[in-house]
Amino acid sequence: METMRTRATERLPSVLLTVLSMIQALALELLWTRVRESPYLWTLGWDALLGWTQVAAMLLGFLVVWLFYISVVMRFRWLPSIQDSVVPFGIGILEFSLIDLMGPDSLAPWLYVLALIFAVSTWASHTIFRRARQDPGNREFFESVPPATLRDFVPSISAIAGIGLLGLVLHVSGSQGWLALGAVLIAIAALAYQIELTRRYFERSISNSHSSEAAA
Repeated sequence: METMRTRATERLPSVLLTVLSMIQALALELLWTRVRESPYLWTLGWDALLGWTQVAAMLLGFLVVWLFYISVVMRFRWLPSIQDSVVPFGIGILEFSLIDLMGPDSLAPWLYVLALIFAVSTWASHTIFRRARQDPGNREFFESVPPATLRDFVPSISAIAGIGLLGLVLHVSGSQGWLALGAVLIAIAALAYQIELTRRYFERSISNSHSSEAAA
């Protein structure tokens, strides 16, 4: 049994990244197709500005998902579960939905889906870290990092609630003007902040590893 557990743990990174890379490649191909088939993006005007801002937000969203999984499998090891195989497909479906909803006429549901991607990613990261904490191979990192509390999720909860609330405001008001552009820009800022958090956590874990090696 221990051999099977070890085999599953060691093979998880390659399997997970292979599945995720295929999903991300399909999402990028679908996004490129949607961009080519959207004439309003290629004419000067407000709709084009709003549309390209959405495209930038989606590219950042894809990058956030990819960087998260890359950084996790490079830093930690954990005993996999079926959830690890299912969640990337769920995120992929949400990404495809996000692309399908691209456009000024469906900005409110687009923001709802983006908030849902944030929520699923946050939940997935929490469950992965919780299982990674149980693996002795990650002890050098988690010895200096206490278990997460509700306070640690405040930034993520704020981003999810904020994006969802902006979608609701746009849904009620029907605005496609500056309010709509501001909503997408706020989403971009939240995504950029998430990328910065991923960078900080990655460098922190690498620094802890170097410190442990030096002490040894």
